[in-house]
Amino acid sequence: MPRLSHRCTVAALALASFTFAPEKSAAQKPAVPAVPAVPAISEHMREELGINEFTTPSIAVLLKALTALKPVPYDDVARELPAQNPADRARLALSTGAVIADGFLAVVAEKQSRIEPVARALIRQAKGLGVGEHVTRHSRSILEKAVVKNWAGIHAELIGTQRDVEGGMMALRDEEIAHLVALGGWWRGLEISSGILSKQYTEQGATLMAQPAVIDYFADRISTMPPNFKKTKLWIGLNDRLAEVRKLAVKPDKAVPTVEEVRAIHVIAKVMNDLIAATEE
Repeated sequence: MPRLSHRCTVAALALASFTFAPEKSAAQKPAVPAVPAVPAISEHMREELGINEFTTPSIAVLLKALTALKPVPYDDVARELPAQNPADRARLALSTGAVIADGFLAVVAEKQSRIEPVARALIRQAKGLGVGEHVTRHSRSILEKAVVKNWAGIHAELIGTQRDVEGGMMALRDEEIAHLVALGGWWRGLEISSGILSKQYTEQGATLMAQPAVIDYFADRISTMPPNFKKTKLWIGLNDRLAEVRKLAVKPDKAVPTVEEVRAIHVIAKVMNDLIAATEE
C-alpha cells in the first residue's frame, strides 16, 4: 500500500492537541508504573504490515478529545458491554476496539464502577484474539488503579492495551485484525462524541467530526480485506457507513458539521455499532 503523505498524517494527529486532563504539578501527579512492553518490532515490519499512526493510536487520539466536550453526560452515551465474545474474528476485533473506547469514556467521566466491567471484557476478548497474556496484565493493573481512582494511571494502561494488541497482531502477522481493532474503537468513539455534541453542540466540538484523512485511511484498509469478508453484511455496513459519515462531516469549504449533521452522524455510528454487536450475520 502506498505510504500516505505527511500532510495526511498531520491532519489525523491534529486531534491530539486536546489534552487528556488539566496539567498537574509533579507533586500532584500519581505515579504510573511502566507498562510491560511487547517484543520490539522493526520499522520495516511496521511499514510492511501497515501499522502506523492511523491504527490503534487513533482510538486514544479520538477519545482524548472528549475532554474538550466536558461535562460528559455519561448516562446518555454509555452502553451495556458485550456479555460474550462474538463468534467471528472480525466482529471480535471490532468489538475489542469498542471496549477500549468504552474504557476511555469511563476514565474521562471518572466512573469508577464502570472500570471493572471494561477490564474483564478486555481480558475475555483479548484471549479470543490470541493476545490475552499482555492484556490480562494491563487489565489487572486497571482494576488495582480503579480502587484508588488513579485516572491517569488507568488511561496509561488503556494506551498500553492498545499497543500490546497491535504488537500481538503484528507478531502473528495479522495486520487486518489490528486495523479492525482500531476501526472498532474509532466507530465507538465517534458514537460517543457525536452523542455528546447532539446534546451540547458547539462549533469547536463539531470539528472533531471532520477527519477526512482518518476516514479515508479506514476506507482504504477495509477495501483490501479478503473477498469472502467483503460479501458480508458487516463489511458492506462498514464501507457504506464510512462513506455516509464522510459526506456529512467533510465539506468542500471546510465548514464544520451543523447540529443536524452531527445528530445524523450519531445515528449512523449507532447503527454501525449495533451491527458490530450483532451475534450473527
